[in-house]
Amino acid sequence: MKFGALVALCMVVLGVSSAIAAPPPGKGKPPWAGKPATTGAACKPRVAVVLKGTLTSTSTTQLGMDVSHANRWGRAWAQVGTATVAVSDMTKVRRQGKKSLGDLVVGDRLLVQARACKADLLGQVAPALTVVRVVAHPAKATA
Repeated sequence: MKFGALVALCMVVLGVSSAIAAPPPGKGKPPWAGKPATTGAACKPRVAVVLKGTLTSTSTTQLGMDVSHANRWGRAWAQVGTATVAVSDMTKVRRQGKKSLGDLVVGDRLLVQARACKADLLGQVAPALTVVRVVAHPAKATA
């Protein structure tokens, strides 16, 4: 008998606590808020695209490269074989301790890291990328 009363009391406490935990009507997220955008300019890039290859051209705002390897999200660029990626002021560039885009030399081996929206990458079309980090090494000497 005491056990049954204890179980009933627990059920009442759990029911009351879940009713209290729910936000009152008119509070919480507004109905128009919905989910954040998954494509386009309003999307927050969450997927890392990694491209490896050699530098073919450089300017103050973009890099051209031949892509030899890529991670899963960079397959579209690896299949094409080339990529032209945008470089911003926030891009970190590293090459033998030097830290500017002007220090890169055509033929350098590159590892390019960028971020993109997952929904933009699901198709086989390669969207425009803005680079987060570029790690460069001098070209291997041929003997």
